[in-house]
Amino acid sequence: MFRASKLATQTRSLATLRSKANQITSKELYEPIFKSDRVYPDFPVLNVRLQGYDFVPLERYQSYVHRVAKKFGFTIVDSYAVSAQTERITTYKPNSTLVDSEIELAKYDRTVRLADVPSIRLPIFLTLLKTHAPVGVEITVKEHEKADEDSRYIPDLLLREKQEELKALDDPAIRRNLGWE
Repeated sequence: MFRASKLATQTRSLATLRSKANQITSKELYEPIFKSDRVYPDFPVLNVRLQGYDFVPLERYQSYVHRVAKKFGFTIVDSYAVSAQTERITTYKPNSTLVDSEIELAKYDRTVRLADVPSIRLPIFLTLLKTHAPVGVEITVKEHEKADEDSRYIPDLLLREKQEELKALDDPAIRRNLGWE
C-alpha cells in the first residue's frame, strides 16, 4: 500500500517547510513586535546643577544622579564640584541692635554634565530626580554655556598680578625709566 519512497518524500517536504517558516520567539508568541521608526531629537549638552547647604547628602545625591544617568543610557561628559560660596548671617537680639549671633553658611555646588540626552527620556529622568531629591537640595537643569565652564575655575590673583607686571614691562616709558633702553 504505502511505499517507503513516498513516505520519505513526504517527511522531506515537511522538513523543508519547517525550515522555511519564521522562528517565533517567546516575546512574539502572544503579541507581535512593532518596530518604531520615529526619531526623537537629542539635547546636545545639559548641566544638572545641584546646590545645598549640607555637604554629605549633596555628595550622595550627586552619585545617585550619576548612576541614574548611566542607567538611562545618557553620556556623562563630566561630574565636578564648584567651590563653595559662604554667606555671613547676623541675628540680633529682639528689639535691639545688639548682635545675638553670627553664622557662616556655606552653599555647596555640584554639577553633572550630560550629553546626547533624548528629549523623550528627559521628563522621566527629571521626575525621578525631583522625586528622590533630599531636603534642602536645589536642582537646576539647563543647557551648557561657556559661563558655566568659567565659573568652575578659581581665579589665581597672584598669577594675574604677575602677568600685568610683565605686560607693563613692554611699555616703552617704563623700559626707559628702568634704564633698559
